[in-house]
Amino acid sequence: MFDYKELVKPIPYYPIEAIKDSNFYGQAYALKQYSGVNKFGWSIEHGLYVDDYVPMAAWCKTTKRIMTFSNIRVKGLGSLHKPVIAIGPYIHYAECMLNSEEMNSLKKELGKTLLFFPTHTCCEGGLEYEIHCMIDELLELKEKLGFDTVIVNMYYLDENKNGFGDLYNKAGFKVTTAGHQLDINFLNRLKTIILLSDYTCSNSIGTHTGYCVYLGKPHLVINPVQTLEEVNPLWRDLWETFEKDSSQAQVDKRLLASKYWGFDCIKSREEMRALLINNEC
Repeated sequence: MFDYKELVKPIPYYPIEAIKDSNFYGQAYALKQYSGVNKFGWSIEHGLYVDDYVPMAAWCKTTKRIMTFSNIRVKGLGSLHKPVIAIGPYIHYAECMLNSEEMNSLKKELGKTLLFFPTHTCCEGGLEYEIHCMIDELLELKEKLGFDTVIVNMYYLDENKNGFGDLYNKAGFKVTTAGHQLDINFLNRLKTIILLSDYTCSNSIGTHTGYCVYLGKPHLVINPVQTLEEVNPLWRDLWETFEKDSSQAQVDKRLLASKYWGFDCIKSREEMRALLINNEC
């Protein structure tokens, strides 16, 4: 779980799914395991969108139908005139990679655990941040809230290009990663990492934000990489709310996460099986 240098190593692109986008982050793999279906004819959106932005891949002829988080996003993709369905947070469909005995044993070893998601810096839309300031902020939060362990979940590209993991390690943190984007266990591993924690934080809003809330882990944005004035107005409610830590903020966070990640759009195994077999909304 913490052999991050091994987990971020390149994986050759040898597609399992016919639609290119469905080969990333273990999402199709998790959905097939969940539903018991071997074929997958859908494109899956990656990341969180709160507007009507349409990625280039969505216009491709090979993209016949799309799965996304929420009904808000379904409306945002209306200009495509293709079938789009909301299935809620994909993390719901993933499996924990540890059994209950292994999970309890590791949680006992780690003690009270803070999980940190650094913003992506080495990809489209990535944002730079000062890692030494971030380490100081995490050490302060660790002491303030009495955590025994801090886990840092690195994005594989950031580790490969920046080697940030070593700096977090030297600060006394445990470093892990959900893996390379072509790792079929990416989503399963991410769920396992989140379930190990007691409290989660990040320096930006991302897919992980809603996943943490959905799995019942408090989430806080600390030392944000953007000021509220710099944040796109469409995202401002998310950033502003997740920077707060009051009791009311916890309620508001749940409501926002449900809105944008589609907590009410979860499909049962039977419903997902029907979607994958029939390729119809």
